[in-house]
Amino acid sequence: MYLTPADLVARFGAEELAQVADRATPRAVTPALLELAIAGDPLTGWAASEVAAVTAALALMSGAIDDAQSAVDAYLSGRYSTPLGTVPPVLKRLTADVARYYLHGDRASDPVLKAYDAAMGLCRDISTGKVTFGADVITSPKAGGGSVEVVSPPRLWSREQRGL
Repeated sequence: MYLTPADLVARFGAEELAQVADRATPRAVTPALLELAIAGDPLTGWAASEVAAVTAALALMSGAIDDAQSAVDAYLSGRYSTPLGTVPPVLKRLTADVARYYLHGDRASDPVLKAYDAAMGLCRDISTGKVTFGADVITSPKAGGGSVEVVSPPRLWSREQRGL
């Protein structure tokens, strides 16, 4: 996994993620509750409805991260064996921007949409080879194309057989 919900909170803040990951009305997930749940707090003392809401929010965040990683891997798989064992920081950022966009859905603001478009553009550049990871980060690029072998039956009519 390239990213965790804690990485998303560290990058974008608990306030934003609590708002977009809690799909209930009224919202039950507060930034403090989200941070406690991510930290592994047992959440004793919180109402059962709040615990259920934060559990659903974390599941939604994990699903968005999985979907984002799949999208990024789809581009990378043309050049690298995915998922990558060593995750460069740029890949974490790409995955985070895509996951954030997925969480916002059709309510994505202009900065979220621009970050998503930039991330997907960089993924396309990586897939075409315009941008590469350093050799020290990725050690197992996918092998290039294999060799082609043409097999055919022996010649039936040679120049000698035709008398030429």
